[in-house]
Parts: sequence; C-alpha cells; structure tokens
Amino acid sequence: MNKMDKKKILMLLAIVIGLVLLQREFLIPMAKDVATQTDLFLVDSNDQASMMTQSNEMTQFAFTHCNAHLKADLEGKAITVALPEKPLNAWSLGNYEYVVSAEANVTEPEKVTRKQKYLCRISYKNGNDTSGAADFNNWSLDGLSDVEEATNPNIINNQ
Repeated sequence: MNKMDKKKILMLLAIVIGLVLLQREFLIPMAKDVATQTDLFLVDSNDQASMMTQSNEMTQFAFTHCNAHLKADLEGKAITVALPEKPLNAWSLGNYEYVVSAEANVTEPEKVTRKQKYLCRISYKNGNDTSGAADFNNWSLDGLSDVEEATNPNIINNQ
C-alpha cells in the first residue's frame, strides 16, 4: 500500500468519525429539544390519555359503536354472537381515540357456544364537540379483532 492509499483511508476515517460526532453532539440533542420543548407535536384536546381503564360516557359510546361495527361485519354469516352489555376494559388513548376490550358468546353451526374476547380501536371524529357522540357516523373504526376463529384471531383494519 502506498502513501496515497493510506492518506485516503485516514481521510475517510476522519470524515466518518466527524460525522458521527456531529450527529451525536449537535443534531440529536437539537432534534430532542424541538420534540420536547415545543408545541410541534402537541394535540390540543379535552380528552386526556390514561393507562388505567376508564368508564365514562365516551368509552361507553365507543363500546356501543364497536359492537355496531362487529354486528355489521358478521351480517350474513352463519355465526351467532351475543354481545355483552358492558366492556371488560376501555382505555382512552387521548384525542378521542379509544381501545375497547370485551367478551362475546359465539355460536357457530354444529359447534358449542364459546366465549371469545375481542378488541376494538375506534376514534371519535368531531374532537371536543361531544354533542354528536351518539351518532354512528361521527366515529371511525381503526381496527377490530375477528370473533369467528378462536385459534386465529385476525385483525380487520379499516384504514
């Protein structure tokens, strides 16, 4: 290897080290400050997220509308589903997005009735104006687990 090749390798190594240091010392801290100290990613909403399960008017509406979506999805299929009156759990993800967990009694032709848990993610589209929460058209389904196959719970995505 001659002196020119060694200089090129050292120059390349110095550039790579310089770029890594630039990223680590300046770019990442600057991006972190922008993300944490500005309102750039802030969503102004009266609905706050909670890691604890909740039971309020909006989670009840979310549950009701999830059940309506489930009934519509099963319409015309040879399966009978008895939906519960209340969810097992309901969480607010904030900004009027909800996850609802419930358990239904599922009966398929020539099979024993079984309990099947299902999960639904649903969003209220009108934001802080909750006066239309009872209207089915003001909600959008983000995902619904399938109650037909207990061994293969597929996720139905409506995105």
